[in-house]
Amino acid sequence: MLRDLEKRSLCVLDNFNPQAIANTLWAFAKLGLLPSEVMVVGLTARAVEVRGDINPHHISSMLWAFATLGLQPSKALIAGLTAQVLVKRNDFEAQGIANTLWAFAKMGL
Repeated sequence: MLRDLEKRSLCVLDNFNPQAIANTLWAFAKLGLLPSEVMVVGLTARAVEVRGDINPHHISSMLWAFATLGLQPSKALIAGLTAQVLVKRNDFEAQGIANTLWAFAKMGL
């Protein structure tokens, strides 16, 4: 079932907004299941495309999920998310800051 949903997600990936991307990555991490490489690449590329619309919660959720899954995001995604952290730093809540810093540390960034 999960792989069927993953396949369907790839078909509609262009419709994913930052929340859908973050929620999808978070769900895989909570389930303890690695998404397929195609899914990771697709979600990462889409996240780079919509990075300007991302909010602090989405940033921290995405980074937490990548770190929890033991995945290293692409350099383009890290650059995009880092830029958004700096732009939106005053909008972060304590938990978002903690999750973001933990994820960066876990990924060795």
